[in-house]
Amino acid sequence: MENTTIAWGAAALLVLASGSPMDVDSGSKLEAGPINTDRMLDVSVSIRTISHVTIDRYGDSVWAPGSGSGLLVSAEHCEVWTNHHVIENAAVIEVLPRGWEAAHGIPARVINSSPRTDVAILQMAQCDGIPEAQLGDSASARQGDEVYAVGNPLGNNPDSISRGIISHLERYLSGPTPYLQTDATINPGNSGGALFDHKGEVIGISTAIATNQQGSNTGIGYAIPINRVRDVIAQLRLGPPSWGDAGIGGIIAGLTAEEAEIFQVPAGYGAVNITESPSEGPAADKLFARDVIYRIDNVGVTSPSQVKRTVGGYPAGAVLRFDLVRAGKTMSVDIELAEGWKDADAQTKQADAYAGLLGMELEMWGESDDPERASFQAPIIRRIHSKGPAHRGYIVSTQRAMGASGGFAMPYLLSVSTVTGVVIDGKYSPVDTIEALDGFAKNAFQIGSPLLLEIETWRRNPQNWRAPLGHITTAFYRVMPAPSAINAADHPGRIAQIASFGSGV
Repeated sequence: MENTTIAWGAAALLVLASGSPMDVDSGSKLEAGPINTDRMLDVSVSIRTISHVTIDRYGDSVWAPGSGSGLLVSAEHCEVWTNHHVIENAAVIEVLPRGWEAAHGIPARVINSSPRTDVAILQMAQCDGIPEAQLGDSASARQGDEVYAVGNPLGNNPDSISRGIISHLERYLSGPTPYLQTDATINPGNSGGALFDHKGEVIGISTAIATNQQGSNTGIGYAIPINRVRDVIAQLRLGPPSWGDAGIGGIIAGLTAEEAEIFQVPAGYGAVNITESPSEGPAADKLFARDVIYRIDNVGVTSPSQVKRTVGGYPAGAVLRFDLVRAGKTMSVDIELAEGWKDADAQTKQADAYAGLLGMELEMWGESDDPERASFQAPIIRRIHSKGPAHRGYIVSTQRAMGASGGFAMPYLLSVSTVTGVVIDGKYSPVDTIEALDGFAKNAFQIGSPLLLEIETWRRNPQNWRAPLGHITTAFYRVMPAPSAINAADHPGRIAQIASFGSGV
């Protein structure tokens, strides 16, 4: 049988999955009767994000747009549930209800989220007209039950729905969650979307897909059971996520029954092997390389993933007894668990400092000695800053890459983004200097008007770095000029207005 992998979010993280691709109770039947798919679509939303800006090895600013799905669970509080990985690195989050046609979605902010169980709570700025989802009971689900997955597959297909069955009820992958397995079509972009039963009740949140070794979707999807989601949400309402950690997650390996027997593990137990002595954390000086753990707090060990689930099921501060074999002798070690949750770098939660009102750094290349650079007479977008107006407007900076020439590596321009004009109050004006663009931005800021930036994008064939830059597109991007957070003292009222629902994490 071909091995499968699990694709999380946009297929960036791949985790080995075991087990048969389909395990259906042959006695189950598809349910008959009317199906209210309109209701399923009405309570579902699409989610669009833009990530925090990072600086790559060339000094260029790099960010990526993201997409996902969710469901409204409280119209009173405008509360949306989705996956943690959908909003994990987001600087800006927008929610798009069914049939949404505006260029920008409804701003949303993260209330709390858990990377371990991949659940997040969002709050929309407003949710008028969106009905609440009806939550079902995932414990009553059975293999062969008909299910419907709603979401925004591939990020370009909002309000989509697919039908399938539940093929397995408790599929453990690498984490603590017993996923519902389904053949309802799920793709990147469906993450965080609702999995409905025949009655139109939510029984799961779509989270992952299985792919083969070539990265192709195998038609198997996984959803967090809604009962599990409820439990996690209840914990998140009390504060940051929390779970116990013994500090051995990255240094354990599974043993076969034959290998465990040679290590003289007591009969009837599976086991895991400590691959290297932990130098820090709860297990330091308590567990050592080649220790073989066969039982944790009276729970038999079966695999590394099961060990992680078992340990993570206890709170930080709990003391667990690890029964193990060391040098052929059985013994027990008590370990007090540390906090497994680590907050994200606080710096990523703050807007960058930037000069000007557009949140981007500009250069002029017109007098460059390089003929290619000299051909660009308008301001060049050198860098974009997190949460700035340009970032919120989905504007991308000029990018460089590395090519080989005669055995040497040399940088080259992969793409060029240049501001060639602006539209303010319905009037178009060309832009040929940074000072002119700054003047238009200042005028728009003073009158509280949005600014349309006309941006030309030029790109080189990435397979041939010697090829000339070719014009790709000319498009308009809407921005609302604003000072950076560092300069908030100059315009405190305006910053408060801008930041009220802009923070992604």
